[in-house]
Amino acid sequence: MFKDQQPLGLWAQISNIYRHRKQNGSGTQSLSLNQFGSSFFAFYANFIFGISVEPFNHYLVWTRCGALLLTLFILWHIWQERHNKVTALTLLAATVALVAGFASITFRPFPVFAQLGANGLMLVVTLILIQGTYHQWLLLYKYKQIGALSFGLFRSILVKDISTLLFGLTMPLNQAWPLLVLNGASVIMRGAVLIQMEVIKRRNHCNVLQD
Repeated sequence: MFKDQQPLGLWAQISNIYRHRKQNGSGTQSLSLNQFGSSFFAFYANFIFGISVEPFNHYLVWTRCGALLLTLFILWHIWQERHNKVTALTLLAATVALVAGFASITFRPFPVFAQLGANGLMLVVTLILIQGTYHQWLLLYKYKQIGALSFGLFRSILVKDISTLLFGLTMPLNQAWPLLVLNGASVIMRGAVLIQMEVIKRRNHCNVLQD
């Protein structure tokens, strides 16, 4: 199984925010609130899925716990710079959801309807993730600037999503299918963003050489 590099990728993103803030006055340049909000809830859906299944899935719960806290910190930075209603509501919703998620551990094992709700959450979050990541791709395509986005973040998320897909294949299909759908969509969309970042990086490098 792949080494868990997701927290390192998120730390790299946070470091980029601080570095760009020091250099440019804005630490969240090119960061899509849509993308990071949807990323939070993608991590959250895996987190809740791990809590809801029987037996309790320590791999899904605790690996996503760190990612949730670090992504929440990134959302806080975005709110700190933009101070509008959308960023505030996103940060509030993420905070409340995380507290509720930890509280739900005390109510295990979940009844059947709650497990169905967790599966439904996975599907809803899959759609949110697709549109959020597509929004980040559009920003990159439109402005041709990577800004404070971290290559390490997207690479680490891809590694984690692939490892989760492989992990899901070890589970019964009737239990693991929401996990496979969510993480499969994430691999495709995050891969597209990473490719676009690489294209911009190479184009900028070629422009520098020509100058």
